[in-house]
Amino acid sequence: MYVNGLKTFYCSNIRSLLSYAAPAWFSMLSDTDMEKLENVQHAATRVMLPHLDYEERLQVLDIPTLQKFLLDISERHFYKIVGDVSHPLHNRITFNYCRVSSRNHTTYKPQRARTQKRSKSFFQFFMSRHNR
Repeated sequence: MYVNGLKTFYCSNIRSLLSYAAPAWFSMLSDTDMEKLENVQHAATRVMLPHLDYEERLQVLDIPTLQKFLLDISERHFYKIVGDVSHPLHNRITFNYCRVSSRNHTTYKPQRARTQKRSKSFFQFFMSRHNR
């Protein structure tokens, strides 16, 4: 009974803080930073269900890993921008209108990034991710 209350508290207070403005910074996270964030969820779920391992706790609580949760939030935001022509950031998305090959079905044409940091930016990351 108290587990549902703790889950609600975690999802509404802690996870919402961890995911604040996730589309802006998620694609630029290093593996170490993502691991540190995941450890927060790991510790919070350990308080709720200490007798289970992490994967089992996620299944019982019916919550995804924090990485998947942040990726889903960011991806939904990207598709919201793609679908809304009046969105202020819609002009940052470059569509590929000249397909070179029938085997290469690329929808978006990300611009070449001048730096490694820029290549991990929100638009570059999700346009490249969708083209795979």
